[in-house]
Amino acid sequence: MDSSQWKSKLPILRILLFSLSVVSLLIGAGGATAHYLGWPKPTPAPPPAPLPISGEWTPCASEMQQCNFSGTKQVRFGANGIYNYGTFTGGVLCANSSFSDPINGVVKHCDYADIIGPTPTPTPILIQTLCNRAHPIGWLLGMLFLLLALLPQPRELAASLKSLIGLKTAFFLFWILFFVVSHLWNFRTAAWNGDGLFDESANDLGYLKTNIIGHPYQAAWYHGIITRETLFHYYVWGFLKLFGFNILSYEAALFCIWLATFVFTLLLVDLFFRSYVVTSVTALVFNFLPFAFIYTFVGYRYPITMLFCVASVYFLHLGFRRASYFALSLGAIAAALCLASSIPGKQYMLALMTAAPVYAVFYWNSLKRTSLWSSLAVIVYSFLAAATPILFYIIFNWALYRYYEGTYLHQFFSAVRGTPAPNNLQYYLTGLWKSFFAAQYGPRLLFPDALPIPLPYYWLLVPGLGLALWQKRFEIVPMAMLPVVGVFVSGGPAIEQRLLLAIPFWIILISFPLAGLLKLRRWPGLYIGLWGVAASILLSGLVPSIQYIYSKTTSPFAVGQFAQHQVAVSRFLKHVVAGQEHPGPPHLQRDEFNRIKGIADPPYDTFICQMDAYSIIHLFLHDYDDDKILSFCAGLPSSVVMTEQDVWDANKKAVLSYVPGNKDLKLIWEKDPKTERIIGKFQSLRRLGTEDTISYSFGGRVRSFYVLNIPNKNIGRFQRRVKALPATPAGPVSEVSSSDEDVATMFEGGKGTADGQFASPTGIAVDGNGDTFVADTGNGRIEKFSPNGKFVRIIGSKGNGHGQFSAPNGLAIDQAGNIYVAEAGNQRVQKLSPDGSFIAEWKGTQLGFYGPRRIAIGPDDSVYVVDQGHNQIVKFSSEGQVLAAWGGKGNGDGQFNDPTSVAVDPATNNVYVADPLNKRVQVFNENGNFLSKWPVPEWGGPAGFEDLVIDSQTGRLYASSVHMSTVLIFDLSGTRIGSLTPKPPDNLEGPSAVALFGRKLYVLNMYGNRVSAIDL
Repeated sequence: MDSSQWKSKLPILRILLFSLSVVSLLIGAGGATAHYLGWPKPTPAPPPAPLPISGEWTPCASEMQQCNFSGTKQVRFGANGIYNYGTFTGGVLCANSSFSDPINGVVKHCDYADIIGPTPTPTPILIQTLCNRAHPIGWLLGMLFLLLALLPQPRELAASLKSLIGLKTAFFLFWILFFVVSHLWNFRTAAWNGDGLFDESANDLGYLKTNIIGHPYQAAWYHGIITRETLFHYYVWGFLKLFGFNILSYEAALFCIWLATFVFTLLLVDLFFRSYVVTSVTALVFNFLPFAFIYTFVGYRYPITMLFCVASVYFLHLGFRRASYFALSLGAIAAALCLASSIPGKQYMLALMTAAPVYAVFYWNSLKRTSLWSSLAVIVYSFLAAATPILFYIIFNWALYRYYEGTYLHQFFSAVRGTPAPNNLQYYLTGLWKSFFAAQYGPRLLFPDALPIPLPYYWLLVPGLGLALWQKRFEIVPMAMLPVVGVFVSGGPAIEQRLLLAIPFWIILISFPLAGLLKLRRWPGLYIGLWGVAASILLSGLVPSIQYIYSKTTSPFAVGQFAQHQVAVSRFLKHVVAGQEHPGPPHLQRDEFNRIKGIADPPYDTFICQMDAYSIIHLFLHDYDDDKILSFCAGLPSSVVMTEQDVWDANKKAVLSYVPGNKDLKLIWEKDPKTERIIGKFQSLRRLGTEDTISYSFGGRVRSFYVLNIPNKNIGRFQRRVKALPATPAGPVSEVSSSDEDVATMFEGGKGTADGQFASPTGIAVDGNGDTFVADTGNGRIEKFSPNGKFVRIIGSKGNGHGQFSAPNGLAIDQAGNIYVAEAGNQRVQKLSPDGSFIAEWKGTQLGFYGPRRIAIGPDDSVYVVDQGHNQIVKFSSEGQVLAAWGGKGNGDGQFNDPTSVAVDPATNNVYVADPLNKRVQVFNENGNFLSKWPVPEWGGPAGFEDLVIDSQTGRLYASSVHMSTVLIFDLSGTRIGSLTPKPPDNLEGPSAVALFGRKLYVLNMYGNRVSAIDL
């Protein structure tokens, strides 16, 4: 096709491509809207009844933080016993926007718990999947079609490519090679040799594994106290997938960012000054700036913002200089990606908004040209196209997006208004001064003993500010200054990340005086003299900088924040967790951030308490449930932020909250003065298991660990012994007889599958002999205990056969000792003999049961069952014949809204029904005729498992709910008498059922997985 044919067809092709860009972006915008609104939302069929919670509530987040978990959980949000509830999959933001505000004026938190029974999991919907994918695909295609529409004509493109063959390309290739070689200088002995990792970098990598991989695309996620943009993480993810999930691959990804930043800085200097000399000096200053050199391998998302910023400035200047829409579009896209990559990207937006009106004033006549407005239109559209994902995130998450910076700004303006010391304005001024001029300053984490800008460079930098303004480079000065303002406003912490964006522009400002000296050639004496001064200034900055960098490459431990020992201990202990009980020395592996392949699942679960690693060990153990493994020391390093008592408390809590399965338990402590007494206390329990010691040597340091292995069969006994250990590691260990040790009691309980342990129990009954029966709901069984609370036997197991159970929750025992069990999972009531043998199965009325709950026995052995899903009470004979049924959904007399319990007064045969969502108790005669009702204002929360029991001797009714920490007392006419709690130190933890025997009230604690006894 000749050039004339190209010219005739090109406009049509450009219009088509631009149209495709617009359509793609509209699709992406629609997908983003659907993603953030959660539309269309699945509408699963309602469950039979409120789903019971399995196990105690697990704290997961404070207000405005992300609550993350695996699978589907019930989550509560609130404080002081007042909560709103919801069911979520994968995680949820702990905020009013997710739950609505349950209690105003206090800081709230989130807890989650497992759900038992037929959980209504949302069915994947094609439209929802397409919307999630349309979000990133539409965005990427929109930018691609736009760039193709603006691509230069083939002849221009060929000429541009041909121009790359020349001296200038060779010049830039030389400096690229120089950058690569100099940064590999002493690589094996440098801190960045692949064996060290910055803690914040590990945090960002953990964020990648938690929030990016396996999740729909989002431009940012709220994480901790800050919105973390994801562009950097997707970039790093690509490197890790190609070259392995390890430290070297991560450092290679970072190195490429800095190399590209270096190149664009040189390109911009060359574009401004067209001087090989100035560009070469700029290259040397940039390459050997200690701040930049050390940060090349440090990581996290801020350096990529710097890259996009300097690339944007270059392409915008190039586009205006050459009247190239393609270059202008690239500049605008880079600006949008700069905004989308991290918080400092907003500083570049502010710099552009500051520079634009100044440019307009100085180039007023240019505003009359149509071509300028066309160029601005290209820039605006390109920016909006590339910024679509982050803009939609901001629109739908405005409060979260500004939360982090808003906190700093509020504190700063409070200081400006006169906040007293220590956080007054003097604090901010001192922080700024120390950041730049203190010889030693800890907040400069990676280079506390070096200045961000070597002092000699100020002789060139300060004049460069004036020359840049004189030459109308109005965006360069703000970009060099705004990050400094950021350090000032923040008061000094996290200096490096706030200053990274300024590095290329400091370097560019230094180049302005050097370029100015080139114009003095007509005065040779002055020219040579000033160049001599400039050379001495440069050398007095360069030589110490090179010496400093060299000193940091002679030892892997020269830069403490490259945590070599933390990486080593994380690598070593990961292999122990994976199943290699005595691993070799720690070393780099290809996929060390992922689960080890080729090793069978270990026969044990592991708890670890080590001294110094935090984010790094969490990263290495991420795929093995790091939070659970490291809960042994509350997820923290024992020697850094924990006292001996903190370690002791965390050790005991982790052991006691552990739910045994079919694995052994391995406990690991690093040997240290802080853990010495703690290890000694646990050694007193060593006869329940075996002891071991493991160790390794790295960097001239030997680290040893004490290991206590508890076989699965002894875990229950071990937990009981741990519970009996003293409150402090200094206290004496009490002697426990073997007979007491080996028998579990319902008052101790505990979460688990061992004898006497429970998993969210929801039913309790006492027979005529005083034996107690507990519906162990989560474990699908009934447990029997003697009158003194000692474990006797287990009845049944999980399943749907005769004598098996699925979510048993209602229990009752008739005068003959027969046991009645209501199962929400199998939708039935089973009748068992006193020894637990199967007698009969009842399916309810013709409708069948729909979530049968509590059971009560009348004085004539008639059986009353709460059919919660059908909102009715069903009365049976002792042989299973349906005698009556009454109720229906509603709030009128005789109607119910998810009734939970039924009790019968043997003196009158009146039937009392807990109707909690209507916040009341209703009373009927034995045939179901409505008699009366009374309010219970404390009720009304979802899944409260409210229960009733009647004391006919005193004419009292006791009422409980998992949402309360007391048992309410009424007389049988509904008058409130008071409330009950057990004697301290016992307390109620989610009371889910009550039973009466003699003058004792037994209260089942669903969250505490135990029974409390209250003397009446």
